[in-house]
Amino acid sequence: MPDKSCRTCGGELLKWSTCSDCKKVVQKICKGCSEKTVKEVHSHHIHLEPYIITKQILATVQSFAEHNPKKKNEKHTKTIAISIMISGIIVLGISLANYAEFSTAFTQNDAKSSMPDKTTSTLIQDKIIPQDLSTQNIQTIQQEPDYTYNNCLGVSDGAHLTVTCPTAYGTPYKAVVKIPTELIVQLESYVFNLREISVTEHTDSISIQYAKKMYEAKFINS
Repeated sequence: MPDKSCRTCGGELLKWSTCSDCKKVVQKICKGCSEKTVKEVHSHHIHLEPYIITKQILATVQSFAEHNPKKKNEKHTKTIAISIMISGIIVLGISLANYAEFSTAFTQNDAKSSMPDKTTSTLIQDKIIPQDLSTQNIQTIQQEPDYTYNNCLGVSDGAHLTVTCPTAYGTPYKAVVKIPTELIVQLESYVFNLREISVTEHTDSISIQYAKKMYEAKFINS
């Protein structure tokens, strides 16, 4: 049964809140001591207009208004749908960016693989020797450096020619070679001594400069 008077002081009760559906009073407040009654159970509540109590105090009315569950569910559903759409857009953007990056890298790698290796091509070109050239004109790809010595002494014992040259590092240069036939013809003897000659060392021979002429002499072991 709803209260008709205040249970504390017996004063008159004023409306405090009503039901949002049936508009009936669900809770009252005492006009004298401001004590509230027990709120009756209703499924929905709405906010009431404030009432002026006899003591000229403005009582702030509590709001028990609740949203319609259907509307709340609809808002919740809309929020979930919007979140899903935003997530899908973000994932799609990331996927497109990764695909573009992968496509660019794949295109560059494919272009690099289709291009011939400059180093390999250069080496192949350096090693190619035309077949129509004579063997006398073929030069080795990598030649060892030649060393030239001056003021050398050449001594022939009739079978071999021993060449001795001074060097900057102290130890004299010495080579035993075969006597060039052209030099024997010019000197008309197998036994001779040559002074102040210049010698240039090669891989398997030496070049002897004597009397403004060059003579090729092979090493004994070659």
